[in-house]
Amino acid sequence: MKRLMSSVAVAAVALSSLSTFGAVAATADTTTTTTPPPTTTTTLGPPIQGVTPLNVAFQVDTVQGSSSTSIKPPVGCAQTNQFYVGQQVVFRMAAVNVAAGGIALTGANATAQVIVPGVATPITMGYGNHGTVAFWTGAWKTGGYPTMGVVAFKIVVTSIAVPAVTKKVSYIKRVAVKVNGKSVWRNGRVLTRAVRVTKTVVVTPAVPGQTATFTQTGWSSSSVLTINPLPVA
Repeated sequence: MKRLMSSVAVAAVALSSLSTFGAVAATADTTTTTTPPPTTTTTLGPPIQGVTPLNVAFQVDTVQGSSSTSIKPPVGCAQTNQFYVGQQVVFRMAAVNVAAGGIALTGANATAQVIVPGVATPITMGYGNHGTVAFWTGAWKTGGYPTMGVVAFKIVVTSIAVPAVTKKVSYIKRVAVKVNGKSVWRNGRVLTRAVRVTKTVVVTPAVPGQTATFTQTGWSSSSVLTINPLPVA
């Protein structure tokens, strides 16, 4: 009996499958239409790096310095753009001279400074080792800064112009033989002689000085450098 019931069950499954296939065949001529989702168009803003060819490319961020007169950061050099008045802001920068073929701007071939609104003297940036790499840094102690909120700082980089590298080369040149200012002909051709001459060739082209500015113009307010009042105890 148990074996018979199993056979019946298998037959039922087979019939069920057959019924399913029959249902699909019966609806094969039915056309189903799907309404596509509405399309949306997003208007993109201009690229943050601008729409004109770049002479200098920047990488800039700000970190908490250890010399703070208000709230001491738990760890120095923590990357952030939110500071309390009295904390030290350290500007970090790496820059590449695109116009010169992508060479890194260092203390040997450029100068850099940070201009902060309300601070009379620009902050001179220095190029040096930090960890196992080198980049630009400039520190700003915000104690006594009169304005809270967004700080629209600028970093101005000026690369040093590099003169062209040249050298003199010599080569053999054929010149016409002349007598009394007239070329001498022989066998229907102008007679020539070999002379050694020199000329100056450019080994490395000159690199003009470049001046470029980094700003946070156009960024959302939560993403730019901001000085906040001290929290109330």
